Amino acid sequence: MRNSIKGTLVTISLIGATACSSGPLPTVRAAGVEHLQCEASAASQDELVRSLKVLHVEPLYTHIMTGADDAAERVNGAKMIVTPPNGVSAEELARALQCHGARTLLGQIGRAPNEPYSLPDRWVSITVKAEEGNFTITLSSDTVRDNLQVYGLAHRYVDEQPLANDPGLP
Repeated sequence: MRNSIKGTLVTISLIGATACSSGPLPTVRAAGVEHLQCEASAASQDELVRSLKVLHVEPLYTHIMTGADDAAERVNGAKMIVTPPNGVSAEELARALQCHGARTLLGQIGRAPNEPYSLPDRWVSITVKAEEGNFTITLSSDTVRDNLQVYGLAHRYVDEQPLANDPGLP
C-alpha cells in the first residue's frame, strides 16, 4: 500500500511539473518538428543550413513594464540577416532550419561550433522571412538566459564567417 501511494505521488509530481511548464518538453517538440519538417533525405537540408552566408546579427529585445513609468528591455533572442540561397524560398529555409535544429536536439546530427539553431536540452524557435532582398532569421527560446545564449552563439557564428561579413573580399 505504501509503495502504491508513493508511486501515485511520483506520478502526480511528474504530471504536475509537465502541466506547469510553458509547453511540451523540448525533445517532444523536436520529435514533432522532425516528423513534420524533415525530408526523407535531410542531408540536403543540412547542407543548405551549412551554406548560409550571415551578413549581420543583432539581439532581439522585448520591452517589459517594470512600474507605472518604468520599462526595461530584455533579450528575447537573435535576429540574423542572411543572403538568400539561390532558388530557396523563405518557407523552405525555415523548414530546413527547423529540421536541422530538431535533429540536432534529438542527437541525430552533431552541432557545429557556435551554431545558434539549437541549444542542449532547450527548444529554439526559428522563423524566416524575406526582407529587403535578404532573409531575416529570428531565433528565440523560452527564458532570458537561453535567449542570451542564443544571441551569443549567433554573434560568434557570424564572426566565424569573415567572407560573408566583408563584401569587399573576393
